[in-house]
Amino acid sequence: MTTADGDRRDGGDPALQALRAERERWVRSPRGPLALVNSQTVTVPQPVWPVPGTWAPAIGGLSVTATADAGVVVDDVLVDGTVHVAGDDAVVASAVRFADGTSGSVAATTAGHALRVWDPASPAIARFGHIGVFPVSTAWVRTGVWEPGDREGRGSVTDAAGAPLPVAGTLRIRIGVEDRALVVVRAGDRLQLVFQDATSGERSYSMGRFLFLDDPGAAGPITVDFNRAVLPPCAFSYQYACPVPPPENRLPVPVEAGETHGYDADGAVLH
Repeated sequence: MTTADGDRRDGGDPALQALRAERERWVRSPRGPLALVNSQTVTVPQPVWPVPGTWAPAIGGLSVTATADAGVVVDDVLVDGTVHVAGDDAVVASAVRFADGTSGSVAATTAGHALRVWDPASPAIARFGHIGVFPVSTAWVRTGVWEPGDREGRGSVTDAAGAPLPVAGTLRIRIGVEDRALVVVRAGDRLQLVFQDATSGERSYSMGRFLFLDDPGAAGPITVDFNRAVLPPCAFSYQYACPVPPPENRLPVPVEAGETHGYDADGAVLH
């Protein structure tokens, strides 16, 4: 295959081979993005497609009301009445199972809490083909300078729903003929660069891509390998609200490295 239609070469790098194999496994997994069939914010008592029960807002999550014959199980207990379902912002989040093999989780959003429904046999999983990638290029392995922030601010990077993300610092790096100062957010114990470039919308996913970096802890040199750039979850499911690249991270040059698009079994771009 050519670069334009999703080259799958990995350059013989065992670490990159492992990353790409894990990505292919993850997108198809029971809690991967192709399995997410609904993410519905609940602000009043209401049903949520395609699962049984009446769902309502509650402190720290949601509540669900159902009879035993509905087959709703929360934290390994069959629901027969009304029970609390803790969100992912709780100390311990609840696990939800349904009789048809789907499962659920409760996610905190800017508008409250949403019930996410996961189907391990979703049509999207059945249709999926592969993740396309640019050919590996050592030209896209760069050395930058990491400048951690004095404190993790919020507001300059948000997801598509407007939720602010924790800004961890600045990555200074030359891309094209210019030195750039890119905004980097915190992703657990790692750093996350959310960026768009001149391939976005045609040769790669329109909303941009992610690049996860090990946190060096202190200011100083940092290796940045754009061959490890990955697609965001929203490239596989419209149920996600993915981070929006801030203006500083919208690059006018093509970054021809990393993942490009998700493709279905017939070779068509997913989103």
